[in-house]
Amino acid sequence: MLILNFTFLALVLVNSYVNAQTSSCLQCSSDDSGCDEGTVAPTNCPTPNDSCYSLTLSGGFILERGCLGTLSDEEQARCVDPTDRSCTVCSEPGYNRARWPACHQCSKSSNSKCAFHPNRIAFCRNYMEDDRCYAQVVGDDVIRGCQSDLPENEDPCKRNKYCITCSDGDACNGADQDVLKTVTRCVQCKEGDFRCIDGTTTNSECDEREDRCYIKMWREGELDRGCVKKLNQEEQQRCNDESDRSCYSCSGRQCNNHRWLRCFHCAPGQNATCAEEQTNAILSYYCGSFDLGDRCYSKLVNFEVTRGCASDLGVNVDPCKGVDTCVSCSSDGCNSISEAYIKYAGEVKRGSIIQNIQKTI
Repeated sequence: MLILNFTFLALVLVNSYVNAQTSSCLQCSSDDSGCDEGTVAPTNCPTPNDSCYSLTLSGGFILERGCLGTLSDEEQARCVDPTDRSCTVCSEPGYNRARWPACHQCSKSSNSKCAFHPNRIAFCRNYMEDDRCYAQVVGDDVIRGCQSDLPENEDPCKRNKYCITCSDGDACNGADQDVLKTVTRCVQCKEGDFRCIDGTTTNSECDEREDRCYIKMWREGELDRGCVKKLNQEEQQRCNDESDRSCYSCSGRQCNNHRWLRCFHCAPGQNATCAEEQTNAILSYYCGSFDLGDRCYSKLVNFEVTRGCASDLGVNVDPCKGVDTCVSCSSDGCNSISEAYIKYAGEVKRGSIIQNIQKTI
């Protein structure tokens, strides 16, 4: 009988131990080293089977972590309320170590330092694991804060290009007002504007904060400059494709101000006057491919003259390689020279080669 009673008592004790396990949580506040980072070692809670919590106090300047059972009934109700994100609760031991995002939170209208030297860093009022800090210019004001604190977690930069969001560390939204107002600027024009041809049209802001500039040739042979994200999806893909040289895109302020070369184009059988000096501007048109180092050429091969753009022959192709009777140049319509001049240029080139050979003998 004594043995049975002892066995029963042992089972009761084991069952009580299983059902009343000791809980451990991080128990600290921002005043304690390592608390904000969640690196403090967890310690046992006063009561068993407790949950852990993290909550913000004093307007977000203090983060507190601890055992839920140590809070008042009112605070516990706040922490277990799924609609209140100012406190988080977890049941796993020591799991209240998650990073709580902190951002610069201020407005220039109430704190002049907010524009260039923000100094009010606070924890976001509403916890969200993938939260982002933001900084934006709205009229004359500069506003900084946490995306999770906005109504319905709205995108603060939607319809505002003077805005940035970030999540690469606490208080990452410290960019000053001038940086926030720095937006991609490109030359934006069509060929109807005579300054568009040589790229001297004044640059202007793109609709998007981060964009690329482009120079594009339409099928009709008309030049167009602007911001890539203003193009339709198909045209954007074309301009971002480095192998498609009918559109050139670049990054940097006004980087699309380069001139797209125009050359005379003709070949044997296409134009009876190709060998003559070219004076008809209609025969001078844009090269089909864009190349920053493009050149026009005129060459005489097998008694026939050909004119065109080096870029249309391929990438980094020298149209005059191995041909003495060939002249290349880099200004619009510069390949207008006659067959007689091409021959003369060839003779001069051959003469220079002979002189160089004689000097080495």
